[in-house]
Amino acid sequence: MKNFVICLVAFLYCSHLSHAQYSRLLHKNHSEQKEILSDLYYSANHGGITLDGLADTLAGMRQLGTREKDPNLLQEADLLEAFYKVFNRYEPIDMLIKVQQKSEEKGFQYMASRAANAISNFYWEEMEFEKSIRWHLLLEGLIQDMSIEEFPDKAIFLQQIGNDFLFFGDYTKAISYFRRVAELPLDEFYIYAYRHTFNNLGLSYREIGKLDSSDYYFEKLLIHADTTSDQWVGIASGNLGYNHFLKGELQEAIPFLEKDILLAEQFEDLGLAVGSCIPLAEIYIRQVDLTKARSYINKAIEYINRSGQTDRYAKLYPVMSKWEAAMNRPQLATAYLDSALIYQKRVNEKFSALQLMRANQEVMASRKDKEIQTLNDQAEKNKVIRNFIIGGLGFLLIGFVVVYRVREERNKAQQKLKTIALDKANLELENAQNLLKTYVQKINNNSKIIQSLEDSPPSEEQQGLIDELKLSTILTEADWDTFQRQFDKVFPNLIKDLVSKYPNLSPAELRFLLLTKLEMPTVQIANALGVSPASLRVTWFRIRKKLDLPKDFPFSSFFEKHFSEL
Repeated sequence: MKNFVICLVAFLYCSHLSHAQYSRLLHKNHSEQKEILSDLYYSANHGGITLDGLADTLAGMRQLGTREKDPNLLQEADLLEAFYKVFNRYEPIDMLIKVQQKSEEKGFQYMASRAANAISNFYWEEMEFEKSIRWHLLLEGLIQDMSIEEFPDKAIFLQQIGNDFLFFGDYTKAISYFRRVAELPLDEFYIYAYRHTFNNLGLSYREIGKLDSSDYYFEKLLIHADTTSDQWVGIASGNLGYNHFLKGELQEAIPFLEKDILLAEQFEDLGLAVGSCIPLAEIYIRQVDLTKARSYINKAIEYINRSGQTDRYAKLYPVMSKWEAAMNRPQLATAYLDSALIYQKRVNEKFSALQLMRANQEVMASRKDKEIQTLNDQAEKNKVIRNFIIGGLGFLLIGFVVVYRVREERNKAQQKLKTIALDKANLELENAQNLLKTYVQKINNNSKIIQSLEDSPPSEEQQGLIDELKLSTILTEADWDTFQRQFDKVFPNLIKDLVSKYPNLSPAELRFLLLTKLEMPTVQIANALGVSPASLRVTWFRIRKKLDLPKDFPFSSFFEKHFSEL
């Protein structure tokens, strides 16, 4: 009997707590509900509510909403149910889309906005980027006229939309969203989005080369975080330090980068620590403190392996190559350069794959839109024909209007497909340009190492290493095949037309002219072709004779003055 009484009291107490929680949502505006809803949906998405618990929660919300005549609470129960079942993969996304549309139809704009953001996040998790971005743009229209006071979620949503464009490298568009958040008054409810906004603004401005603007936002973040979050102090310090490094202000960069590493280690954010270890290592190489440089290189290697963020080797290996060159070990320096190229290629391929995935998704979405439009157009045509038969000639004008609209929509759809195809072509061109830059950089770096070794009389062993390095610098036949394919993408038909116009050019002379088109210094061209600078002068002399060019004509002006039409 005693146990029964205890259980009954516990049941009544829990029921009272649940009722009290729902009562706090009853007949309240969104700004008063935001904290409760935030906790509730966080639990729904992170395992804090079981399926049975969800059923009890929904039953309580609907019972109270019906009794107290609160349609807002009833609609909130529908949204919570759809959110939980979709994100826990009990139901397809269509369930959440229907609730979003129903919320919008009923005038529950706050719920419609939150549902649209949830749909966008779902598609992003599924890597359906184009659908995700479309829902975020629809969300932007919904929240456009809402004030931050009535709908504090607006700051979070704008920051997330900005993240979409930052992820795909559209920094200008990302900045436009982040700045709208940065101009808002600070509120504890969206402090996470607020901090990320200032950090992302700094990163975006850095990417477009505006380091002063980048510094401004990192400094604002540092001032804000100084009394609120040590972890963000570290992030802001590391980014400010890297900006100093990029501007060549090496001594100013050191304390910021060291603080970032110290705080990142405290919070076990090893990837963040690597981001500051790499520039610090390069700073100490430039200052010829190779012992300190090596200590930061070793720390970076350890943290990369522990964190599993192996893409960071793409930035670490070039620094290790410089360290080996400073230690007079050119063979290892070259090996690390080659490794850097491999890792950078992997990083580029990953990003290119995501961009192509989004482009293909956009093509498929456009085709689907076109198919739907075609079906709608056909239905409209049938309707016009039926009305024409029933109504007679008086409705003929309507038929012409419909046909005109059909053609206009079709033209728009075709134009959109052409634009997408052009974007894909531009992406392929950019990848080709990057690969050409990679070849030039490899030749440039190896040439610098050779030059540094040849500045003083080398020993017999060093001469052997120099000869090996020169051989690794020479572009092989396979390299030339790849080089010419990428060159042809960047400068379409130039090789073909050059050979057609001057068929008496030898392969060596043709290769010499193509490398001059990339504006490479004479020494690097000689290294790439495996000849001496003096031999290049002989090659240019033969070309001038074949093409009947003046004696004092410089090879750097060949394409500009005699081949500009190509």
